[in-house]
This record gives sequence, structure tokens and C-alpha cells, in this order.
Amino acid sequence: MWAILAVTALLLAGCGRQPDQPARPVQPEQSAVEEQPELTLAELLADIYGAAPGTAGGSLKAARAAGEFLDWSQEPDTASGDAARQWVEENVPVENALELVLAWNEVLTQADALLRGDEIAAGSLSDAGYVLRRDAYDTELVTQAALSLSPLFTQLLDRTEPAPYQEEGPGDYSKVTEAAFDGVWINYGANTLLLFSEAGCRVVDPALDWYGEAAYAFRVRDRGSIGYCPALEIDFRESGNFDAPLTYYVSGIDSTHFWCSTGAESFQKLA
Repeated sequence: MWAILAVTALLLAGCGRQPDQPARPVQPEQSAVEEQPELTLAELLADIYGAAPGTAGGSLKAARAAGEFLDWSQEPDTASGDAARQWVEENVPVENALELVLAWNEVLTQADALLRGDEIAAGSLSDAGYVLRRDAYDTELVTQAALSLSPLFTQLLDRTEPAPYQEEGPGDYSKVTEAAFDGVWINYGANTLLLFSEAGCRVVDPALDWYGEAAYAFRVRDRGSIGYCPALEIDFRESGNFDAPLTYYVSGIDSTHFWCSTGAESFQKLA
């Protein structure tokens, strides 16, 4: 009997409830943001330079550089302008000056789209394997950062020789349309760049302190009913109704240039 009782006691002890084991903490996955090191200015500039439209993977490179630029823009650096100018002089040959302009224009356009929450731009950024570090961005800091990198645009003007205006008569006004302006145009006499795309028009005119930091709406206004040439209007005030726009009275346009007899100006098409 005592043996039976002893065995029973041992069995009951073995069937007792085991104490709860502590839950193993779940280690949070390291985010893509933490995995991406912060870029130096030189690294950012190199990525922008490598994002020229038409190059292999150029679209994804531009998307990634746009994300990098937005993150970099939130840490202001007052010396960026001089550093960017020096970097361009050391790394961009004169014959590639236009390539850098095209790349910077595309990166800024992609950055603007990301700030608007554009889904296509966000998808391109994801495909490029880049994750933005912030949920929101100070747009004033973005603008100031774009201004600090203005040498990416102005280097093209610095590397061209001024040329006098050659007077021309009126052309076919019907050819002066918004679509006809798509591309990059330079006024050698006034040291001005105009960059037109679906995103708008960027104006680079150092004399007026415009450095292409924003893409403005533009339109061609037909003035044929009063016997005048068309007016190219750029809404640089961002009024939404073209209140007192930057205006060029276009006498004619073709595949190589457009000219304004009234203002004695001519813009040559570069791309």
C-alpha cells in the first residue's frame, strides 16, 4: 500500500502544471532608413550627375537621387554653394555641362513630385530601393537646398560665350505653341536658361536671382486678333492666373531656336 501511494504521489507531481515561460521578445526589423547611411554632399552630387535622362537606368537613378536630395535638404549647409561649384569644376568636363543640367532638372522634378505625394514618383523611388527618412519635409528648406546647388545649372552659363542678337523677321505664329518649347533653351546674350517640361518652366537667370529652384506654369497667349505676335508667359509669381508674368513676345520658333524681335532676344535650343 505504501509503495502504491508513493508511486501515485510521484505521478501526480509529474503531471503538475509547468510554470509559464517568459515570452521571447520580438526583435524589430531594422528599417531600410537605418540601413541607408547619410550621404555626403560629394556623394549626392555624384548621384545627381549620374541620373541624366537617356542613360541606362536614368529614371530610377533620378528617383533615388531625388529622395537623397530631399533627405539632405533638411540639414542646411551654408557652404554648399561653394562646395558644389568646386565639385563641378573638378568632376564635370565642359562637354558634359548640358548633361548635368538635364540630370539636375530631372532630379528636382522628381523631388517636387514626391513632395506632392505623386504615386508614380513614390513607386519609382520604391523601385530604386530608397526609403525616405522622414514623413514630412520643410519645403522652405528644400527650396534653400536647391538654391545652394544652383551651380549645377549656372555652370552651363559660366562655360558659354555671350553672342550678340541677330535680328530676324516674323515667323509663322501658328507654330508658337506650348509643346514647341519642350526642352532646354539658352539666351547667349542675356545669360539665361529656360527649361520646359510637363512639370513647368524653370528659369535660370542669375541677373534676376532666379536659379531654377521652382518649375512655374507657362502658357502661350494668342494675340493674333490684334495683329501682334504670341506671348510666352511664365507665372513666376505662382499666382495661378498669370498675374504680371515673365513674358517673351515670340516672333517665331523652329527646331533650333526662338526669337523675340521686340526684346531683341534669341534662345537657342540645346536639348
